[in-house]
Amino acid sequence: MRSIFAAQYTSDFMRTCKTPIFWALLIGMTMSGSPTAGQFFLNGRAVALNDTCYQLTPEINFVAGSTWHGQRINLNESFDVVVRLFLGCKDADGADGIVFGFQPVSTSIGAAGGGMGFANITPSIGIEIDTHQNIDLSDPPYDHLAIVRNGSINHSSGNTLAGPVQASAFSANIEDCRFHEMRVSWNAAQKHLQVYFDCVLRLNYTGDIVGQIFGGNPMVFWGFTAATGALNNIHQVCFNYTSFLDQLQDVSICPGARYPLQVRGGVSYRWTPEEGLSNPFIANPIASPAHTTTYRVEMLDACNRSFYDEITITVTGDSLSIDLGQDTIICEGTVRTLDAGRIGDQYRWNTGDTTQSIQATAPGEYAVTVSWSNPFCISPATITLISKPQPFVNLGNDTLLCYGQRLLLRASLPEAEYLWQDGSQADTFLVAEPGIYKVAVRNVCNTVSDLISVDFENCRRVYFPSAFSPNDDGVNDTFEPMHSGTVLRVHGFRIYDRWGGIVYEWLEDAPGKPLWNGFRHDHPMPPGLYVYEAELTFRDGSRSRFCGEVTLIK
Repeated sequence: MRSIFAAQYTSDFMRTCKTPIFWALLIGMTMSGSPTAGQFFLNGRAVALNDTCYQLTPEINFVAGSTWHGQRINLNESFDVVVRLFLGCKDADGADGIVFGFQPVSTSIGAAGGGMGFANITPSIGIEIDTHQNIDLSDPPYDHLAIVRNGSINHSSGNTLAGPVQASAFSANIEDCRFHEMRVSWNAAQKHLQVYFDCVLRLNYTGDIVGQIFGGNPMVFWGFTAATGALNNIHQVCFNYTSFLDQLQDVSICPGARYPLQVRGGVSYRWTPEEGLSNPFIANPIASPAHTTTYRVEMLDACNRSFYDEITITVTGDSLSIDLGQDTIICEGTVRTLDAGRIGDQYRWNTGDTTQSIQATAPGEYAVTVSWSNPFCISPATITLISKPQPFVNLGNDTLLCYGQRLLLRASLPEAEYLWQDGSQADTFLVAEPGIYKVAVRNVCNTVSDLISVDFENCRRVYFPSAFSPNDDGVNDTFEPMHSGTVLRVHGFRIYDRWGGIVYEWLEDAPGKPLWNGFRHDHPMPPGLYVYEAELTFRDGSRSRFCGEVTLIK
């Protein structure tokens, strides 16, 4: 679909489902000027959900909405329209339905309630999908289809050309929270109109629509209308395929150019001829014909019915071959210039830029289409930039190890090269002796380096004094293992007298520090020679037992 003009009516027309009163929706255009070909006018409560789907009414009482195409079609030409319709989720308390209509009057006409936004439009022809039984309009009790003329929704008026029939061949209810497919086919030569619902033919009409309904004027607007009254439902329409809106537009390209084709609405595709196509069995092949070629695509829908479209690609002029180069990298935090490489009349990048070259700062696929007007040519090109990180290395802070310990330095970075101070090229280095260690890390983006100083020390140093004097003079008053942080844990510390009796004992779960103050059970011990025993764990993880003598002096 192409661009959309939104319109709003000034107030809801308060009518019940049973009151098909003619009314006009006042249009508030979002842009000045008349619409160009291919635009849809949205009226009332209609809104665009995306580029193919429209909601005609919300689930609110007494509202209406319609979408009309701004360009008239010619009923002297055959057409096919395939849409998906959503009639809401309410059955007994839901209303009112949708009309697919044709009329030459305006793109802003509608009627409320049971009129489904279409009642009393004259001249007109419409296919009604009615989900509410209005007794005064001779509606059947089931959700139904009918072909009506001149906006007459009353099936007793003589203006019902075909139907009413049950809409679905499988169920009396189509307000079932599901999308239903409807196809409308018009054979202009045979003056034959057919309506399919969920792949089943439901309505046939043969008649001179142009002569008998439109007074010989074949040019009409087409669109969809819907309304609610005292009951409501959501009403939505999604376009699968319309022969009114060519999906493919003829194009001229230069020799060697590659042109992306794109259609939609089918479940399978077959392009002919296959020559010059990247894949003839997909919706979006790339065409690069060597000479002017008309490609035709056959699309099969979910009902296994065929639809067709075609495009003529004219190959003319000099070669306009655009090459952005091979896929390459972009380093983190850097900028890469992408240049279309040839002066053209117009550049269209997928970034929104319109210049010959752009500055790329992020990874991803970049595409440009260059057009040339003398002669007119189109040539697309793409390139993918792959992100690469800047190299990074951190060997850590300078460190002090114990004799016998080892330190494994790591500089691991994917797709990088390494060079250590000794010329080795692994991503790790094992340190076993003191020194300055340095590594340079290089990848496609840059080279960085780091260094670390590693020193070693004796981590098992401990000193036990040979004597102490517990006289409270503040000097050498206690006896204990003395160290400068080399001892991590004291597991046990005992003092024995000369007869082997335990004078002092400290175990690792005891409170306080492991030190002897010269007392036994709060009584001072006499001067003399004592024996100590200690079990220690050092900073390098080793565990040792020490024994010796200490003299208590007074």
